[in-house]
Amino acid sequence: MSYLASVAAGERALSEGAWERARESFEAALAEDTSAAGLDGLARALWWMDRPAEAIDARVRAYALLRREGNIAHAVRIALWLAHEYSEVQGNEAAAEGWIARAEHLLADQAEVPELGHLDLAKAERCLDPAVAVGHAEAALTLARRLGDPDLELAALAGMGLARLALGQVDEGMRLLDQAMAAATGEEAATFEAVARTCCSVVMACDLAGDDDRVRQWGQVVAGYVHRHNELPLLTFCQGCESDLLKPGESEAELVHALADLANTGKRSRCVDPAVRLARLRIAQGRIEEAEEALVGYGGSPAAVRADAAIRLARGETVAAIALLERQLSLISRSGLPAVPLLAQLVEARLANDDPDGARAAVAELESHTGNARVTAIALAAAGRVALATAAPQAAETLERAVELFGKLGMPHEQARTRLDLATALRGRAGVLAVVEAQAALKTFEGLGAVNDADRAAALLRDLGVRGRTGPKDVGLLTERERQVLGLVAQGLTNREIGARLYLSAKTVGHHVSAVLRKLGVKTRTEAASRVVE
Repeated sequence: MSYLASVAAGERALSEGAWERARESFEAALAEDTSAAGLDGLARALWWMDRPAEAIDARVRAYALLRREGNIAHAVRIALWLAHEYSEVQGNEAAAEGWIARAEHLLADQAEVPELGHLDLAKAERCLDPAVAVGHAEAALTLARRLGDPDLELAALAGMGLARLALGQVDEGMRLLDQAMAAATGEEAATFEAVARTCCSVVMACDLAGDDDRVRQWGQVVAGYVHRHNELPLLTFCQGCESDLLKPGESEAELVHALADLANTGKRSRCVDPAVRLARLRIAQGRIEEAEEALVGYGGSPAAVRADAAIRLARGETVAAIALLERQLSLISRSGLPAVPLLAQLVEARLANDDPDGARAAVAELESHTGNARVTAIALAAAGRVALATAAPQAAETLERAVELFGKLGMPHEQARTRLDLATALRGRAGVLAVVEAQAALKTFEGLGAVNDADRAAALLRDLGVRGRTGPKDVGLLTERERQVLGLVAQGLTNREIGARLYLSAKTVGHHVSAVLRKLGVKTRTEAASRVVE
């Protein structure tokens, strides 16, 4: 096959989502002639295959050829792509700044070209002031619509949305991101790359806003888009986004795989760090030691601090949790959206430390974040918990409002946690309603696999005189890890031997064994093993 035919075959394969075939075609073209088109096509295929280091190498070589040819527009697009990849995947900020400066130099004499909009978005992405970032994104959006460039418009809408979120303008920010996703999945995008990057922006935004329901809803739409394009492997470049949008049922396995891949390649996560997400999942499952292990070597982000503080609270280390949260709040804007979950957690930590006045102060800060239903619900729940802890008469009413709002927002875990607090508030004056709320909370927790919360709900039901579970009396209700441990216990292995099989410490295995015994309602390993036979 000739050089031109190979390049055409590579472009055709990219348009069909056949990344491996595209790679082979462009490599065949490059065997005939080292060209910018062949190198750039190869880089795109490698990027889709999640081989960023090789993609960067190919695009640097393509950039050099384009500069010699005088193709400024294409060279600038590559320079901005390189800036993004160096920053996002390799954490090389010096290289990223260098490529942005180079792009800006090349565009000095250009006017009304799409690359100017992409330069604005690169600046917005790296800007520490979200208000300035909004200005850059707005300029890019205006240019995109004037030029009729759909991919630039999608990127600008997503960039504006993220900047608005950082300013605390949650509803407006999410509307912009929803608009970008509607256009992307509505076949307006010129390239699959534009669709994929929009998906990544939405996943990041939803994590920042705590909007898991929105991720699920867009995941259904993305699945339809993928199907229309012959099961297009749209998110192979980012395992985190693929897990959230297309494989939510495989979340834990995907996160473990993503972590192993990052460790082996030295790459950074493109969106939400899988270590933090895995830690949060394991905290909800009651697997505190494993959550701590997942966070080893990670930290610094608000999400990582929240996970670390949750581990401290689970262990009763309230002073340490408060110190972590306060330090993180001192490093960011307390009026911005990232402060909201930190302040909510600070309320719980101060209550656990018997400091209602400090908790009230944190609630007051939460209540100052106005204009978003999610923030309002979180602030109501926090205020209700303080009222409950101080026996204030408005506790039940405040918690009821929070429960209703969480339900409307599709936040089942937060709704169930608040329901459990409401049941406690109602127990002295409306015992029947307290039972109803606690039972509803228990059902939700068990459905979500939130073991610790489910145990608290069952304990409250027993205190209310209802025969709640003391632990699921059924192997089918154990977590996946607990079933693995139970199977090895049944084989007669010691905790150390089980740890070697599952790559866990003997201490962690001991915690799993204890959980298995408690859930099965037995006292010895032999009795637990007999349940496997049954």
